[in-house]
Amino acid sequence: MKEEDKKRSDRVIEIFKETGLNQRQFSEILGISQQLVSAVVNYTKKPNETILLAIIDKIKNIDPMWLLTGIGEQMSNYTPKEVESPIELHIKKIVKKEFEELSQDILQKLSNIEDSVKNSN
Repeated sequence: MKEEDKKRSDRVIEIFKETGLNQRQFSEILGISQQLVSAVVNYTKKPNETILLAIIDKIKNIDPMWLLTGIGEQMSNYTPKEVESPIELHIKKIVKKEFEELSQDILQKLSNIEDSVKNSN
């Protein structure tokens, strides 16, 4: 691994450690595989665009220039932005679908009642 890639890995590792998350949690927040996080943390793979852009997008207090090049302001208090895990997103989709179906059912019943009232008058 080139020295530049190792230094970039060091910055990724610093951010990872500062978040206080484990590799699984960190990978879920970033939307990448845990294997990629593990490979970068263990210096077996250089940080690619996928992980770097995910960090910029999903972690607070990141100076993109610092992350990519080492130039710029190194921050601290790296914390995940308010994002939902894939499980939370899946549950919300299910609940939303159920809510929409229930709402349609209620609206249909109300419409039927209105029609019955009109027809009886």
